[in-house]
Amino acid sequence: MALFSFIKSVNDIAVKLVIYLDAGKGNARGAVVQIRNGKPHILYTILGEQRVGNSGDSLNTTSLSSLEEILGQVARLLQKSRKGHNGYVAEEVFCVLAAPYYLCHTSIINFKGEKPVTVTPALIKNLLLANHKEIPEAHSNANLKKERKILHQKVIEIKINGYHTSDPYNKLAEEINVAVFRTEVETNLYDNITKMVKKFTAAPLSIEPLSLATFVALRNRLDSEDNFIFITIGNEVTEISLVKDHTVLETASFPYGKYSLGRSLGQRTNMPPDAALSKIGLYHDKKLDEDEMAKLKPIVEEIQAEWFSYLEKTLVTLSEETSLPSQIYLIIDSELKDIFENMVTARSFASQALVPTGFSIHTLDTAKFADCCTFGLDIRFDTLIAISASFAASAKEALPDLYPQELI
Repeated sequence: MALFSFIKSVNDIAVKLVIYLDAGKGNARGAVVQIRNGKPHILYTILGEQRVGNSGDSLNTTSLSSLEEILGQVARLLQKSRKGHNGYVAEEVFCVLAAPYYLCHTSIINFKGEKPVTVTPALIKNLLLANHKEIPEAHSNANLKKERKILHQKVIEIKINGYHTSDPYNKLAEEINVAVFRTEVETNLYDNITKMVKKFTAAPLSIEPLSLATFVALRNRLDSEDNFIFITIGNEVTEISLVKDHTVLETASFPYGKYSLGRSLGQRTNMPPDAALSKIGLYHDKKLDEDEMAKLKPIVEEIQAEWFSYLEKTLVTLSEETSLPSQIYLIIDSELKDIFENMVTARSFASQALVPTGFSIHTLDTAKFADCCTFGLDIRFDTLIAISASFAASAKEALPDLYPQELI
C-alpha cells in the first residue's frame, strides 16, 4: 500500500505535494501545500542536502536519490499528521524540473480565413493537429539523450485578430494566432520519477518545466509587460527565457549557477566550495576586513566575468532569431541577489547591438513573490518553492491543456 494512499475520513484535508528538482546531487526540495481560498499555503518544506559538490556531479541524474529521500520525508510528515485531529492526504503531486532536465520550445501557428469563424476549443485542436511541429534541432540539449518523451504541449496564448485576449472562445475572428509550448524530457528520467512517486502515492503526477511555472508566476504580476526576459539562477544552471507579446518563446540555459561561483573561488583560493560561496556573500556585503576585500576583489571579478560571458553568449544566440526586449528580471535566492544583479548592471553589454537603449535590470527575490503564497510559522521563504506552489495552485486555470494527449 502506498504511503500516501490512506483511507480518507471526514476530517481529512486534501493537499498538493510540490517537488522541485534542481541540477546537482542532493539538490531536491519539497513542500506540502494546502490551497486556502485559491491561494497556496505552505504547511511544510523539506530540503535535500544542499551542497556545492564537484562539477562532475552537477548534471548527474543521481539527484533522483535526493528526490526519493524528500518523498520519504513527506510521507512521514503526512503519516504523522493523521495522529492529530486532522490528517493531510495527497490530492496531486507536482514535480517541477529545472534545466538541464528538460527541453522546450514555443511554436506559433497562424490561421487566416476568407471569412470570420467562431473560435472554439475544437477549432484550436484541429489547428494543432494540422500544424504539428517538432522542436528544432538547433534547440537540442546535449545533456538530454535522443530518447526523449513529449511531456506535454500546452496552448499558452491565443490571439484573435491580432489582439491578446484572456477569453478568446465564442468570438468571431478572421485571424487566429496560437502559441503552443512543447516540453520534452529524457524518457529514462521521466520513467524513474514516475516510478519513484508511485511508490509513495497513487495521486496524479504532473511533471512541469521551471520556465513554464516561472512564466505563469511572472505573468500574474507583470500583466502590463508584453515583452521581457527572465533569468532564473539555479544551483548549477542558469535559465534564460524570452517573452514576446505575452508569450514565452524560447528558453536557453548554460551550466553555470550559484554553486559554480563557489567552486571557481575555491579552486583559486584553496577553500572548500561551500566556504568559498559563503565568502562571496560576505565580500558583497562588505563584511570582510580591508586586506581580505582587496585580495579577493580581482578574483571575485574574474569569476563573475565567467558567468557573465555565458550570459552574453546566450543572449546573442537568442537575438539571432528575434529582437530582445530591454526588461530583464532576475530570479535568485535573496542571499545572492546582489552578486548577480551587480554582475549584470556593471557591464554595458547592451551596447553590442543587442539592445541599443540598454537593459533595465530588476531583481525578483523572495520579497517580490511573497504575495503569491503564504508560509507557515518557522518556515523559511523559498522563492522557487513559492513559484512551484503558485503554479500547482493555478495550473489548470492558467494553462488549459487543449492538446489531447492521445493525439500527440
